[in-house]
Amino acid sequence: MTLKGATTQACAACKYQRKRCTPDCTLAPHFRPEHPLVFKNAHKLFGVKNILKILEQIEPHHKTQAMRSIIYEANMRDQFPVYGCLTAIHELQYQIRQAEEELHDVLTLLAFCKQCHQKQHATNLSNVVSHDSLQLGMTVVQPDNAPLTCCRQTAATLAHEIIHDHEEMFPVFDNIENCSHK
Repeated sequence: MTLKGATTQACAACKYQRKRCTPDCTLAPHFRPEHPLVFKNAHKLFGVKNILKILEQIEPHHKTQAMRSIIYEANMRDQFPVYGCLTAIHELQYQIRQAEEELHDVLTLLAFCKQCHQKQHATNLSNVVSHDSLQLGMTVVQPDNAPLTCCRQTAATLAHEIIHDHEEMFPVFDNIENCSHK
């Protein structure tokens, strides 16, 4: 549309409906002209009247978040026609369960390491010889570091597994970001 010599593009919603886009268009901030597929998906799933009805019923400071939610849900339904957002929800729930299991394993290992450290500390204290009981020619027994070394190796192995698991854990977020910019 042209306003007094200045040219502005109609929003994707008005362009799709082939109507004039006014400066006070409710949908213009949410459906930019360069992303017509975003509006097409939202229109196909909700319809313009329902989107406008939703925007009328909510408080102004929630409108942007509501539209982001509508757009995300519409794009996910376009990408996954049968389950839509449920696909991402199940993937995220699975990742939460994996993280909880991993946390449990780490806490178990931490408790094991603390126990090893306490045993090592107790062994070191029992091997300490007082200066009064030392005699010439006596050797001081050095503490055994085997339990501590074993604990460090176990922790290092677990840390390597955790890092490897996290590389494959979050591919769903790539889809979420790409979904709103179609």
